[in-house]
Amino acid sequence: MTDTTVSSKWENVLLTDSGFHYYSLDKPMFTLINKFSKMLGKPFNEATILFISTAAQTNDESKEIADMLKEGLFRIGILRENLTVHDIDGTLTEEESMKFDVIYFTGGWDSYLLERIKETKFDAIIKKMVYSNKVYIGVSAGTIIATPNIRGCFGTPDNEETSSLGFINAYIDVHCNHKLDMKPQELPLPHIMLYGHQALAVSWKGYELIEETNIPIK
Repeated sequence: MTDTTVSSKWENVLLTDSGFHYYSLDKPMFTLINKFSKMLGKPFNEATILFISTAAQTNDESKEIADMLKEGLFRIGILRENLTVHDIDGTLTEEESMKFDVIYFTGGWDSYLLERIKETKFDAIIKKMVYSNKVYIGVSAGTIIATPNIRGCFGTPDNEETSSLGFINAYIDVHCNHKLDMKPQELPLPHIMLYGHQALAVSWKGYELIEETNIPIK
């Protein structure tokens, strides 16, 4: 994928399983929300969000979940007028993207999302934002594309066609609370099994696991 020059010690990538609510807007995960707040460095009602729902455009269920994730952002204080929905189509310029504080990727079909990113060279915009310390929020598919390869957990980590953004030096499985038989794999990079109440805070230095402990986990 297109390379860009790292201009700073970036530190504002937050990779989540399910966003900022535990499968229901009535269950906010304040530990994750507070981490987002610290990365943002300004009140939520002043933040501008570039909301990428491309991965969710493949089926109605994913679209409904994307709508819930959007509503979840409004619930924590993001203003509706400060959120711009964008379906990756090659029209957004780098200059326009840099006006946003946050780039937020919903879940859905990760391979479709990656294909659209590569076709439009949108990876250059993503990396420009991350390396300029804009906040990157990934949910599910948006988390998986931040790994070196979206097929890293499936036996083909060297496939160039599925190489992705590489912000985290690990491979990630998401929604692991629904995969009861899953066990850690021996892979070329660490295998992270991410659960609904967890997120990974990623920076140029590495990553740390963040967990919500104040809600009933099922």
